[in-house]
Amino acid sequence: MKDFLRWLSHLFRLAVLMPMLALALAATLFVVWPPTTDVLRSWESTPVEVNLTEDVSLDELAIRSYVYDSNLQIIDVFSYVENRVLVDLDDISEELKHAVIAIEDENFYLHTGVDLSAVFRAGLENVGAGGITQGGSTITQQLIKNLVVGNKVEAERKLQEMAMAKRLEQEMEKDEILNLYLNTVYFGQGAYGVQAAAEVYWGLDAADLGWGEAALLAALISNPSSNDPINNPLRALRQRRIVLNRLAELEYITPEQADAYHLQPLPKEVNEIELPPKSYFVEEVKQQLLDDPRYLGGSAEDRFNLVFNGGLSIYTTFDPAAQRQAEAAVAATLAEYNEGEHGGVEATMALATLEPDTGAVRAVVGGPGFAQDTEEFNLATQGTRQPGSAFKTFVMMTLFEQGYLPSDRISGRGPCQIPNPGGVPDPYVANNFASSPGMVDTITNQIRVSSNCAFLRLGRVAGIQPVVDTATKMGITTELEPVASLPLGSEEVHPVDMASAYGVIGTGGIRYEPYFIERIVDRQGNVLYRHELSGQRVVTERSACWATDVLENNMVNGTGRRAQLPLQTAAGKTGTTEESADAWFVGFTPHLATAVWLGNPNERIPMRKVTGSSYPAVAWGRFMTSYHEGLEVVEFPNCPGEPRLSDLIELEDVFTVGVPCATPLEPEDPEVIVPVIVPVDTDGDGTHDACVDLLVTEGVEPCGFSEFAVEGGEPIPLFCGTPLPIEVECLDGQFPLDSNDDGVADTCVGPGSGSDLPTDDEVVPDSGVDGPDPGTVSESEA
Repeated sequence: MKDFLRWLSHLFRLAVLMPMLALALAATLFVVWPPTTDVLRSWESTPVEVNLTEDVSLDELAIRSYVYDSNLQIIDVFSYVENRVLVDLDDISEELKHAVIAIEDENFYLHTGVDLSAVFRAGLENVGAGGITQGGSTITQQLIKNLVVGNKVEAERKLQEMAMAKRLEQEMEKDEILNLYLNTVYFGQGAYGVQAAAEVYWGLDAADLGWGEAALLAALISNPSSNDPINNPLRALRQRRIVLNRLAELEYITPEQADAYHLQPLPKEVNEIELPPKSYFVEEVKQQLLDDPRYLGGSAEDRFNLVFNGGLSIYTTFDPAAQRQAEAAVAATLAEYNEGEHGGVEATMALATLEPDTGAVRAVVGGPGFAQDTEEFNLATQGTRQPGSAFKTFVMMTLFEQGYLPSDRISGRGPCQIPNPGGVPDPYVANNFASSPGMVDTITNQIRVSSNCAFLRLGRVAGIQPVVDTATKMGITTELEPVASLPLGSEEVHPVDMASAYGVIGTGGIRYEPYFIERIVDRQGNVLYRHELSGQRVVTERSACWATDVLENNMVNGTGRRAQLPLQTAAGKTGTTEESADAWFVGFTPHLATAVWLGNPNERIPMRKVTGSSYPAVAWGRFMTSYHEGLEVVEFPNCPGEPRLSDLIELEDVFTVGVPCATPLEPEDPEVIVPVIVPVDTDGDGTHDACVDLLVTEGVEPCGFSEFAVEGGEPIPLFCGTPLPIEVECLDGQFPLDSNDDGVADTCVGPGSGSDLPTDDEVVPDSGVDGPDPGTVSESEA
């Protein structure tokens, strides 16, 4: 039985050896047989459809790209299939170089590209050892196979490989070829090249590998999958032992050292590169590189290859400290939200923050967390939501650009009725928050109380299309429809756009486009892209300064009080949409502009007890307070004085729904005269400030229409003048009456006493309105 097994073993070894002998014979014929010699000379002297100096080059290898933060620290790695890091030969340990040459190409520094003796020797050694102890192809041949001709098994390809190997040896130095090979070869677990392999298996650099690690990597080259130390540890041990024995035979190490290294534990798991968690910021950078040809040019496929295989160094504006502060502020505020009673509505926050005077985006919170967000949807840069009252700032800025002043006054009374020709509904009727009646006040104070009706009127004054134009110039990139409700923030926007637009106010009217990428450098050190700082004035410095004053006042005295910072002055505005489905706070300091949004990430769902002045303002204040700790306190600039006295801004086609004065009740007795109560403008400012009864008042005349109208109806007339009481004294329960139509009350009617008073049937009451002829009887009297 033993003889039979021995015979079977020899037969197996012979079967393994025969193909290798055949290959050696073919190679010998290739070199010595005249026809093949001619072919060899031909391939050596012609391009063979490739340029070896270009195709066999480090520049052609797929290597991973690195992403850096603003502190030049690596925050991510982009690689697709080949995880590779290029290293110089001097940065690879001598142990690793000796181990690879010993097992793959012992005569590497002696042959000229093809080593015929190695084919015979490898066949005999491998059969005798029961494993792969030596390779038949030289390192130069393997390099040609990996980079040029491929792995197809056929005689012509093998002959072409040999020809090119000889030619490559004539064009490149041995160390260059070895360096290329060590950066090219695959070591399993996605690691291409010795540096990536050293990282994957041990978390080391290639320069730090000793004999034990070097022997394992050399053993992996022949079959990275089968010899994988993590998935096939027993086979990996056997192959590593073969390499260690070969190193001992060549006297690089002693047999005793080989035994000791054989006991060295194998890696048990892949060593991942320690990077910060995947983030919305990095994903935004990646998508911009892939989608926007401004950065890398070329086609979409070209950009993909550069990003994932091009070995780029991508330097970004990312501030890791600001990101940690933003995430902490959002997490703390959402925890408070989740403890409250908000109708069971699941909510999340988005935050975008940037430097106003550069546009550099420093941090982004795009949703519930990148690891938890299966769709990887960035609410801060991709999400669009209604900004609510935070949009009123664009109406205010448009007015300032048109010559209106912060001290100009406008009615904020509500409900208000706005013409909406072509829109639905027409007219558009809205109310103030919490049905506040509103009042006539300055633009500054209307921002402070966030009056809806005031800004619907102001939008009508400024013109909806000019408001759209202003918002677009300041940085809103979404399409805005010029609808009547636009001043209330009915059109959707991106949070990062809101931060950028408010930043324009902080820079005195100069817009810097928000950006994430500072520069991109290729593997040779060439700068492919560099962000050029270029600001554009979009509003006047005076308008921006006045807007800053108004929004700063709002932080101190208005809806933004909960967002105040301890030391640094700030300016900002709240925003709350209908039924509190979206809540915002957007504001800025000289250092930073930030937008915070709160809402359901999937759809617009009303949230109970939520406004922009609640959780968004708190989160904004938390983040900005943390960010500004230790920074120099910078005040906003002083603004130029207003060039004229304030005016009352009047509109002829916008009305407050309702009545300006109390309406008397209809008396049960038809003989009782009903007072005629009208609004009066006593000081000539165009708005009513008193209500008088025309039956007992003189000195006022009709002068137009008041700002009031019954919903969908005609406006109510306005009277002007100085009301004077009619000079007549009546008893309790009596009314003065003009009995001779001279415009002055000269008598009293109604129950009472006095010999000089006419009786009720001696006068005909005149209510001041058309009625039935005194000689007739109305239906109500019948």
